[in-house]
Amino acid sequence: MALKAPRIGISSASFFHRMDIEDVVSDLGAHRIPIAELFLNTFSEYEEGFVSLLAERARAAGLTIYSVHPMGSQFEPQLFSIHHRQRADALRIFERVLRAAKQLNASCYVMHGAAHLSGAAKNLQPDRIVPIFADLCAMARGYGVTLTLENVSWGMFRTPDYGLRLSDRLGDALHYTLDVKQAVRGGHTPADYIEAVGELIANLHLCDYRRAADGTWKWLLPGRGDCDLAGVFTRLAQKGYGGPAFVEVYSDSYGDLSELYEGYRAFAGRFGSVSGDSPL
Repeated sequence: MALKAPRIGISSASFFHRMDIEDVVSDLGAHRIPIAELFLNTFSEYEEGFVSLLAERARAAGLTIYSVHPMGSQFEPQLFSIHHRQRADALRIFERVLRAAKQLNASCYVMHGAAHLSGAAKNLQPDRIVPIFADLCAMARGYGVTLTLENVSWGMFRTPDYGLRLSDRLGDALHYTLDVKQAVRGGHTPADYIEAVGELIANLHLCDYRRAADGTWKWLLPGRGDCDLAGVFTRLAQKGYGGPAFVEVYSDSYGDLSELYEGYRAFAGRFGSVSGDSPL
């Protein structure tokens, strides 16, 4: 059976500290990138006036914004705090990001959530976390946004089993973003996460890698390393995935910006589709 190729875009996180996000939006449009995830870097970038600028530039560029990803370490851990005022303040910021997502016509919010610190792990047990996620998901739905929890090696969703335990309790209220590099950094494979929550994955971050002789990982543009990304696409398609895939690499994973775009073109030409009608 022929599998549908994903629509491949770029996350603005790939430009971190190289270019301001408003200029990234215009640059992506100038390079005819069809779809993007916007990594909002700080509180001022959640403000309505600034988001209006991003939305205006995206329209001018013909760029679809699929997902927003805030700098969640600045406030997301407090969404799960045991202190009521910390949670209340964090919820106000969370709602600002949801409003930004709605302004940008984005479908998904990408969340890291709380860090998995040994002393605080007891506060991340599903019995306590599930009701909080239920409220956050309902708030997101009110803005027409799907809340997705990203697997992060240092975060609450660091093991496939944790996602499985959440989905058993939350059903399809909470969805997931699969990050290939973070799966590997956490000592797992992307397939492990697909097996656990594949039917609920709504977003995909692409990065490639190669293991050095000293055991460290080298992070690379998709298609330049040892990850079986075709296998990732196949497994996701078998779970019913029909969403986009975003090149999200560290900004030191490539040389100049022309290398990023050339790498994107080569990979999208091999595996992706702008229209969504090409076989994988």
